[in-house]
Amino acid sequence: MTATAKPEVFTRKASGLVRVMSPLSAFVYNILTMGLIFPWTYLWAPGALPGGKLVWGILLAMAIEIPIALVYVWLSTSLPRSGGDYVFQSRVFGGGVAFTVVMSGYVIWILQWVALSGWLLAYLGFAPLFLGLGAFTDNAAMTNLGLWFTGSTGIIITSILNAFVAMMILVSGFKNYVRFQSVMIGGTLLAFVTMLVVLFTGNPASSAVRLDEFALAISGVSNFVQTAKDATVAAGIDLNPPFSLVATLLVAPIAWTSLQWATYSAQQNGEIKNARSFKDQMFIIVGSLIFTGVLLAILAAAIEKAVGTEFLYIAGAGYWSGIGEATISGFWLWPNMIAVALSASPIVVVIIGLGYILNSHQIVHNCYIGMTRVMVAMSLDRLLPDWISKVDDKRHTPVNAHWAYFIASIPVILLYNLHPGWVGLTLGVTFACGYVFVITCLAGALLPYRAKDVYESSPGAAYKLGGIPLVTILGGLGFVLGSAMLLMFMFDPRLGLTSPLAYQVVFGVLAVSAIWYFISKNMQKSKGINVDYAFKEIPPE
Repeated sequence: MTATAKPEVFTRKASGLVRVMSPLSAFVYNILTMGLIFPWTYLWAPGALPGGKLVWGILLAMAIEIPIALVYVWLSTSLPRSGGDYVFQSRVFGGGVAFTVVMSGYVIWILQWVALSGWLLAYLGFAPLFLGLGAFTDNAAMTNLGLWFTGSTGIIITSILNAFVAMMILVSGFKNYVRFQSVMIGGTLLAFVTMLVVLFTGNPASSAVRLDEFALAISGVSNFVQTAKDATVAAGIDLNPPFSLVATLLVAPIAWTSLQWATYSAQQNGEIKNARSFKDQMFIIVGSLIFTGVLLAILAAAIEKAVGTEFLYIAGAGYWSGIGEATISGFWLWPNMIAVALSASPIVVVIIGLGYILNSHQIVHNCYIGMTRVMVAMSLDRLLPDWISKVDDKRHTPVNAHWAYFIASIPVILLYNLHPGWVGLTLGVTFACGYVFVITCLAGALLPYRAKDVYESSPGAAYKLGGIPLVTILGGLGFVLGSAMLLMFMFDPRLGLTSPLAYQVVFGVLAVSAIWYFISKNMQKSKGINVDYAFKEIPPE
């Protein structure tokens, strides 16, 4: 039985994927995946965590992520195959842990991120674009169109079309995505820099005037800033809270929503040139983390410079406490919306709008890219159906996996926009993917002991501290720091994951994934195939 099972452990001898992404493209990919447009830190934190310092909380999240990112450098150079976290964990812990953790925390939960991408595209991309153009050109039709993109119908239609277009681009070949990515990063960075210029040249007094003019043009409300302030104070919210170290520390998990994705390129290591190069992986993963973390901290400083700390608490109250007067026609005052209002320029509105549209659209691309590669790896190990891992011979892309993921995303898009309370699980993706990262850190720490041959043949094997493999030290540190972030999400209600619905979804998805693994393994066993052999070998390239 052993002799016949071993040769059949993988569904085929080659994955069919090809290395078409350069290290620079992978670096850019991680920047876009971390999302310069992700807005929660700038409204969620002031609303929920009075006294917290945004800049320091963001930089703290970056510092916490650095050891985690370094572990991924070691693992990526040791196992430069597509499938990332699943491959790392399965070759250290075996299939049961890896499949359960990665299927639940990644493959299933990132469907929520597909829905979120559509929300970002509609709410942070199209809505500010048309609201800004409507306000500055006195065009009511554009204003109404902008408001339509903030409603559930507009968001659902945008989300499904967004997911479909991304899938079609990726099905046409991964190299086409790589080409399009240069357009997306160009537009995103141009928008981001434009936004920084607008914000840094503003001040609270002039910004109040511009915001009043913008609100009057959009919703007909006079004296918007003062009205919002009065309503916020009347709700008992302190607009000048003393500094809070605890609140500053809790800003970090929210900022981690962006920065934890510095490692995401590991999912397509089999398609990155020189993926085994330690130097290149440092540039791709750690370099993109520091680049993005610094830019997000600069944006926090720019917003505070433009509108003042007091108005940040007003905007945060509109988001967190539901104070309608602190919104413009129900639209929350995200950083790009503030920049649009302050610019009073249709050209600036278009630049910022297009940048946010491009980065929002990229997010659904990275959902597909990462998760289809994980699904291919699982299928090669015979834990998912064989057809999932089929790669088009001409386009070198897993077409079936892309279609499956698109179809699976549609009910989640509907839930996200129609089910009361489901949007409150937005940061659940950060938590769920966070436990994937934490377990991968532990896998990195144990790599020299549980996959000794793989580790000793890797470039990182030369790095030790006091005779202890450096990856073991970094893995242990990353595991502790990442676990601390997860505990904050699980037990602090200000981070939004303490509702009965959140617990039911998180633990329900884990249970489903564990049962799925048990059934898949036993189905293969009934065919005379022992899938455990797969976890003792490096996956096919």
